[in-house]
Amino acid sequence: MRDRDAPRGWRVGAPWGVPLYVSGSWPIFAAFIILYFGPQMAGAIPGIGTVGAYAVAALYAVLLAVSVLAHEAAHAVAARLLGARVGRVVLDVFGGHTTYESAGLTPGRSAIIAVVGPLANGVLAVLGSLVLPHLPPGVPWLVGTAFVLTNAVVGAFNLVPGHPLDGGHLLDAVIWKVTGRRDLGMIASGWAGRLFVVALVGWFVLVPLFEGRQPSFVMLAWAGLVGAMMWAGASQAVTAGRRLGAYSRVSLDDVLAPAIVVDPRTPMREVRRLAVADGGANRPGDEARVPGAYVLVPAPHGSATSPDWDLVTVPQEVDTASLADAPASAFTVRPPRGWILDAGHHPRLEHVIDHMHVSTVPIVLLRNGDRPIGVVTAEAVNEALTRAGAF
Repeated sequence: MRDRDAPRGWRVGAPWGVPLYVSGSWPIFAAFIILYFGPQMAGAIPGIGTVGAYAVAALYAVLLAVSVLAHEAAHAVAARLLGARVGRVVLDVFGGHTTYESAGLTPGRSAIIAVVGPLANGVLAVLGSLVLPHLPPGVPWLVGTAFVLTNAVVGAFNLVPGHPLDGGHLLDAVIWKVTGRRDLGMIASGWAGRLFVVALVGWFVLVPLFEGRQPSFVMLAWAGLVGAMMWAGASQAVTAGRRLGAYSRVSLDDVLAPAIVVDPRTPMREVRRLAVADGGANRPGDEARVPGAYVLVPAPHGSATSPDWDLVTVPQEVDTASLADAPASAFTVRPPRGWILDAGHHPRLEHVIDHMHVSTVPIVLLRNGDRPIGVVTAEAVNEALTRAGAF
């Protein structure tokens, strides 16, 4: 819903229409894998040499990326099959994550989407173990073994019951199902994730000390990095749960601005009159406030079955003849891609916010078929949630 929700990194494609991004932190993760496993490969494979050892470590980093992609692809496919819109898949230093709209899901469907990721890693581990006995000794066998163990560990690790791991989403779904309140599930799984971070870092610090040895700097740094990422994800779940609880105190009517459709040839004096009559002049962007009306004109790329609209920027003053007589089409701006949400007869605020988050758009036009319902901005939502005590 805010800028921090926008994907950062390189877009490398859009398989099946789902954008795939490689975060700027992913090369850091790959470099760590190569630098950490390179020396181990040099010791484990006699005569391979320094270059060969680091090449094998790089191959392992590539196979790890394949494993993460399979994990996230399973989430994306399951979400689509269960009717959720998938926004993007991102590879990052934590591995990866898939963003999808969850407002229309049930606890059961949410649980299915969560569990298929670790299940995909489990399938890869089983398939790899079946191939492993047939691999020649040396590099192929070592890489195959690493692939099997990595998928087994990634699958098991993701089942830990705490956000942002898949096990946290499962815990969220169970509490949601039992209590009927998803906000409680998100808050509980967020706190469970925080407790796991404390236990994880404590394990790498306290266990070596109890055994009379110094903690490994490399593993401590890695545990700290993973712990920081997990803590941030767990905290986001707690915050999101509190916001979700506040939704009951915020109505969609509190943030929904009127939308007026006019002919592109309509003079701006008439556009201004309509906007003012509906509560205030339309200023797409920071000046827009509820109940100010948004003025729309049919977009040229729209169709009868899938209509689209452009926004008209209404100046505060249209006193001069040149502005007053100018057509509305001369003041149109193209809204961000994905700004239209087919909301049906009974739109929900949660669905609108979810759409903003997944589509990374700060403004949403609610549509019921070919009829605009109204406009919601991220700023209006944030202000309403702040008044309701969500922040």
